[in-house]
Amino acid sequence: MAADQYIKQLDSFVKLIQPGIFAFAVGAMLLEVALLSFWKIPRNSKGGIVSLASGLFVFGFEAIADFLFYIAICYWLYDHRIFDLGFRWYTWVLCFLLYDLMFYVAHRIQHRVRVLWCFHAVHHSSTEMRLTSAVRGSMFDFIYTPPFFVWMCILGIHPLMFITVRTFSRIWGILEHIHESVIGHTPRLNKIFITPDVHRAHHGKNEIYLDKNYSEIFSVWDRLFGTYVEYSEPPVYGILQPVDDNDFLQIQFSPWQCLMRELKATKGFINKLRLMLEPPGGKY
Repeated sequence: MAADQYIKQLDSFVKLIQPGIFAFAVGAMLLEVALLSFWKIPRNSKGGIVSLASGLFVFGFEAIADFLFYIAICYWLYDHRIFDLGFRWYTWVLCFLLYDLMFYVAHRIQHRVRVLWCFHAVHHSSTEMRLTSAVRGSMFDFIYTPPFFVWMCILGIHPLMFITVRTFSRIWGILEHIHESVIGHTPRLNKIFITPDVHRAHHGKNEIYLDKNYSEIFSVWDRLFGTYVEYSEPPVYGILQPVDDNDFLQIQFSPWQCLMRELKATKGFINKLRLMLEPPGGKY
């Protein structure tokens, strides 16, 4: 198949799957709610609504940012690419692995740098683990997240390939948050993948689970860099800093309010900068 025809077909596919991920997420959430209701398993309905509201802002602002500049940046970088990798099968494998590695790096930094934790703490503020928790995030994620990934295009990864991989990675990321009554323990799959079982441990604020299991698809990165932990005790979900996870404004802004108070009480520019860049510690 000629490259131009391949690109045209991939472009059509990307235009289909971009809104498709939204429909998939909504359908999966509705199915999960139906199952939990049928099994009479309690859930936090108000918290679920807050998560969905957060998700609308997250994906809405990201779509606008993509349209205004991030996709254009990807194409500009691709035009100045270092290598001509094309659309060979190993380029797809490289893109998947590199994207997953960068997700690990970005996710770990979000947990270890205080100012970035103020964004990411929103996602961890839910006190339950189900599919609606997957879309709970900071409405300002679009500011700092894409730069971790868009640089991949300068290596010769086509923007359409990047967007396709990002989309399928996010589908996996959504499914990681499924309720444990739907998908339970999966010890064999855990050896290779970040399963819902593994990701539940990541969301636990138990001491044994803090700063563990950062990857999105493959568990190899956590195993390689010493941040992997198996599910060993029921996770207590949420963040250490008290927050009402049913309050939209509080989950979005309380981490920033806490940081601002501490910055105000800290003397000297260097000390303020250190506070912003150091690990959040007990401010989880």
